[in-house]
Amino acid sequence: MGWSYEMCTTPEFYTVSVNKAINTQEVAVKEKHARTCILGTHHEKGAQTFWSVVNRLPLSSNAMLCWKFCHVFHKLLRDGHPNVLKDSLRYKNELSDMSRMWGHLSEGYGQLCSIYLKLLRTRMEYHTKNPRFPGNLQMSDRQLDEAGESDVNNFFQLTVEMFDYLECELNLFQTVFNSLDMSRSVSVTTAGQCRLAPLVQVILDCSHLYDYTVKLLFKLHSCLPADTLQGHRDRFMEQFTKLKDLFQRSSNLQYFKRLIQIPQLPENPPNFLRASALSEHISPVVVIPAEVSSPDSEPVLEKDDLMDMDASQQNLFDNKFDDIFGSSSSSDPFNFNNQNGVNKDEKDQLIERLYREISGLTGQLDSMKAEVRARIRLPLGFPDTWHTLVSHDMIWTLS
Repeated sequence: MGWSYEMCTTPEFYTVSVNKAINTQEVAVKEKHARTCILGTHHEKGAQTFWSVVNRLPLSSNAMLCWKFCHVFHKLLRDGHPNVLKDSLRYKNELSDMSRMWGHLSEGYGQLCSIYLKLLRTRMEYHTKNPRFPGNLQMSDRQLDEAGESDVNNFFQLTVEMFDYLECELNLFQTVFNSLDMSRSVSVTTAGQCRLAPLVQVILDCSHLYDYTVKLLFKLHSCLPADTLQGHRDRFMEQFTKLKDLFQRSSNLQYFKRLIQIPQLPENPPNFLRASALSEHISPVVVIPAEVSSPDSEPVLEKDDLMDMDASQQNLFDNKFDDIFGSSSSSDPFNFNNQNGVNKDEKDQLIERLYREISGLTGQLDSMKAEVRARIRLPLGFPDTWHTLVSHDMIWTLS
């Protein structure tokens, strides 16, 4: 059953979608629910409804709820209405308190939540301080130059803040990987996908932040002595090494192969001491295929059935899956009539069947009313609007 845009953006439907997206099940957030949350912020031009629902959830006592909240909130900060940031600033201290609280746990989702919440707070602070940067971080070279207002001190500080931002992203990236048993095919289990799903947003963020730090460092080296920027170069080298390794490891996971094309960083880092090296820099581009299966439709294996699949086996599996459930025929990410090839879940199927039954019963009732009207001869002056016919032990009310 397809949902119209108007229906998807009603407060009631939006509230239901937030609750469905943020639940206690250890499975990845369904994209259809996340998309409705994003649409809702654009419809109401803010995040009031989102926070009114979230504030009723026990995020401080349930790590799974908190983890999924972080994932959905990250999506809203990236792709939601620009006012999402403004509406969320009042909750910044609460996010910090929750981060410290969950940080007391040394493993599991508690530790992941602590690090994710710290990233979200850092993200909010960065974009508040640097409003020229949109939530999705997509900027042209000209816009990046304008962000520094042609002041070398501004560029210096902006680079430091970008390093801090990227460090939080990499910390979450690394912690998620460390929490998984990478010797097994964890990316095809529901538990593994639940932890990996937010990394799609992290990969998108990291690709832009890395690109901008490279360009800013070349700009700084054209204005300041090399010795002054030694600390910047050291910090960049550390982050370059981590990001290169994490991108490489992510690209090998089956979960990401159908969702996102992860760029590979160059073998060697840029040489900032040689100005001409800027022309050799290639901005990393993350590609999300136009026709892609949602995480909802990823093949899932139970833990006891884990096994590694080579490329030929996986291609065969993917083709079989598309044959059964279909593939997306539209590149529109907000196409609710075709959920990117995802088969409807049982609730949607039940709702559709009930609608069909109601429609059939309504038709039968209309036919019976017409038949009864035709057989009744009314006394002169009897009101035409309401009539009651008693037949055996049934009463028909006709209008």
